[in-house]
Order: sequence, then structure tokens, then C-alpha cells
Amino acid sequence: MTETINNKGYYWGYTTTIVITHNGYQLKLAERDGVGINYDVPSDDGGSPATCTVTVYNLSKSHLAKIDQNDHIVVYSGPTDLYGKLTEGTITQVAPETLSGMDKETQITFSEGKDYSKEKRLYSKFNGSKLVTHTVKESNGTKVSYKKRQVKKVNITFKKGTKASQIIDRIRRDAKIDIAGVHLKTNHRYKKGYTLSAKPLAAIQSIVKDCGSKVYYRKGALYIDDGSKPNPYNEHIYLTTTTGLTQQPTYNSDDDGEPTWTLECFDDPRIAAGSAVYVKSDNVTGLKKVKSVDHTHDQDTYQMEVVVYA
Repeated sequence: MTETINNKGYYWGYTTTIVITHNGYQLKLAERDGVGINYDVPSDDGGSPATCTVTVYNLSKSHLAKIDQNDHIVVYSGPTDLYGKLTEGTITQVAPETLSGMDKETQITFSEGKDYSKEKRLYSKFNGSKLVTHTVKESNGTKVSYKKRQVKKVNITFKKGTKASQIIDRIRRDAKIDIAGVHLKTNHRYKKGYTLSAKPLAAIQSIVKDCGSKVYYRKGALYIDDGSKPNPYNEHIYLTTTTGLTQQPTYNSDDDGEPTWTLECFDDPRIAAGSAVYVKSDNVTGLKKVKSVDHTHDQDTYQMEVVVYA
């Protein structure tokens, strides 16, 4: 991996802002304006959208009325020099207001980006149909026949030799799946053709796996990453015990996966799944790819736990 690093910014002067869009209206809540905000924002390259939470304190009734399920939410956070978007997504739950000491707190749960996993299967635009005779028996014993048009749904098929990129492009277009970046390690060719019988996102994930790549969310957007570039997002971030790291990394050995290192750091909104960080510590040094990160803010503490591939 090319060791191009970035040491921009200092970890001080943190603040957080959330922007919620409700029925076309934008509600902006900012710590700079005296609003208490905590958050837990994870990001990983596993493929499923992360479940995030934001806790807001002492909201007025008028503000509470402008927050609801399915609203869009964006979280901005970070220190003065590095402040930026942490993530965005769709609100799945607004918990009832509860008391915490003298404060009232409202917990908002949201799903990172848009969850396409529940989308229905795609079928070809020409699905064929035919008239079928149905016979029913009425309460008086009389049999009545009627004809009804029966529609046969046909799965989308691709001819022999079709490339993975062509299939992905068709799926994303028909299913209206937004993919921010596509990088395939190999453009797999399906010699026997391909039949789309799975749900759209599941089909894309399967095809991408055939190409030696993976699909995952970062900062609310969906990406396809081949893992060949040191950092496809231009975020080479330098982490040492004097710049970012708060303690020495710990090694993790997993029989079911790749070995990793866990880094405890001051929070940095630039880092998400797929980012590259240059680590320099007593026990690990080098440019590493981020597997997952959990950004947390609790009162005055801003920190993150970053897991990188060894």
C-alpha cells in the first residue's frame, strides 16, 4: 500500500449538529446553540446499513413534533479543523421522552443510508399473461364461472457471456439503487448466463462477491470496493500516541476471519469503513485499511474505536 499520509487538523474544539428533514422542513439542532447531543455512530464493511442512535436533551414540544419515523437525518461532528458530515440515514424510531436527572432526553434511532435489503424482487417488463376460467360455488349451490387475467412474473435473464458490470448496472437502474462508487476487482463473465431471482441488493452483493469485491455503506452512501487501492476515498490519516491514538493498539485473532488491530482514538469524522489510516505505535506501524469504526459522543467526551485489518 502506498504510504501517502495526512496529518491535518487538531483534536480540540469539538461540536455536533444534527439536521432533520420532516415534511420538507429542516430542523437544525446544534450544540453551539446550547442543545445537548450525544451519539453512537458505527460504520463497518459488512454490507448491512449500520443502526445509529442520537440522544437529544430538553427538546421543546414544537421541536419534538417535527421529528418522526422515516424522516431524513444528517449528523455533523468533529473538532474545529476537521468538522464535517459523520453520516446520514432514515429515522426508524423516536423513543418516548424520558427523564435523566434534571434533563429530559429523546433517543432517535436511524438506519444508515437507505436500506435496500427489503426491496421486492425485480421482474422483466414483459411478464406475459393469459385468461384463466375460475368457477365458484355460491351460497345457494349455484356454480358461477368467470374469467380472470392471470399474470405470470418472469425473472430477468441475461444471455451467455454477460459481464458482471452489465448486470449490476441493469439492477441498480431498474431498482433505483444509488451506488456512490463501483470498483470491481475482476469483471466476472457469466458463461452460462445469469437469472435474477434474488432481491436487488442481495443479487448485487452476490455478483460483487463473484468479482472478488464487497458492498458496504459509509457515511450514508453505498459503495462497491475491490480493496486493491490503499484508500479509494483520499483519506490517509496519521494516527500516533501524540496524534489521535489514546492508547496502544490491541491485536485481535479470529479463527473465522482476518486478524485485526483495535485502535482507541479521539473522534475523527473523516474515518469510516474503507478508510486508510497510517498507524505508528509501539506494536504496529504502517498503512492499514479500516474494517469498522464506532464514533461516540457522551457529554464532553468524543472518541472512536477503530478496527483495522492487520
